[in-house]
Amino acid sequence: MSGSKRRASECTRCTAFSARRTIPALAAVLWIALSGIAAAHSFTAAILVVGENVEQDLAEAVRGFLLASDERDGHPNETSDGHLGGVDVQVLPLPAEATGLVQELTGSPDEPADVVVVLGLKPAADDAASKYSRASTVLVQALLAEGWNGDDRMEGFIARYRLAYGKEPGLLAASAYHAARRLGIAIRPLDGAGPRDELLEAWQASEVGLPR
Repeated sequence: MSGSKRRASECTRCTAFSARRTIPALAAVLWIALSGIAAAHSFTAAILVVGENVEQDLAEAVRGFLLASDERDGHPNETSDGHLGGVDVQVLPLPAEATGLVQELTGSPDEPADVVVVLGLKPAADDAASKYSRASTVLVQALLAEGWNGDDRMEGFIARYRLAYGKEPGLLAASAYHAARRLGIAIRPLDGAGPRDELLEAWQASEVGLPR
């Protein structure tokens, strides 16, 4: 083989070898980038119920929360529990030992959760919130006031709950639904569950007014 042909052959082998190394590397970079985008557009919301009858109340709260997360921004082939503020939400019911009656969750929540929504009466709710504040953004949702089910602004929620679950919603379902709607409003302009200070500010700004 002449020198020129040998150099051409070696160059071809080098190009092919380089391509074999470059394609997997590019694929890895693309996979990492897409994984980062997916992770950035998903968050875990824990629902923490405190008080008596926690197991029953937690199941009811999850139903109310899921109802709100199913109202907007759905898409085919979902792997989350729903959407709030245009972002996929994975629901984590807490405390873990009280999840026996919880159903209909299909997501893959992370621990610690990005957000912990605490439902219950003070001071128990505040005490529970303090245990999660280091690792998560904690949002305390006061239980709705007596007579909430007679408020005209809750008629849409009550009708949707009856249709979805075949029963009347209770106080925990309504309060969790309200919390989820507030969280969706807070998250939408941030396109995610952070930064923490901005999410807390947006959550506090959504306190006034019941969802329609």
